[in-house]
Amino acid sequence: MECAYFGVPTVALYRTSWSTYQIGKRIITVKYLAMPNLLADAVVYPEFIQDAATPANLAGAALEWLAHPEKRDATRERLREIMVDLGGPGANRRAAAAMVRLLGEPAG
Repeated sequence: MECAYFGVPTVALYRTSWSTYQIGKRIITVKYLAMPNLLADAVVYPEFIQDAATPANLAGAALEWLAHPEKRDATRERLREIMVDLGGPGANRRAAAAMVRLLGEPAG
């Protein structure tokens, strides 16, 4: 999220032990792992998971950002939109207020 906040195109990678990966892929049900991708419900940052997180794949994706300024600019704009959607400072208060509204008044 820090890269998204500053509008920095990046590449996401996730590697873990084989057993942890086998368990995780059976219980994780989201389409994406990188938070900006989850928030956008689209691929903003290329993700490389487990065996796909190779030096060649990572370098290739990074070189894409460098070789295509229009793609880089479009990604920066999408990151800006994501950050605007999140709102300004005070997210913890807004989240707490939303929970209070969701849960309603305590029974008494």
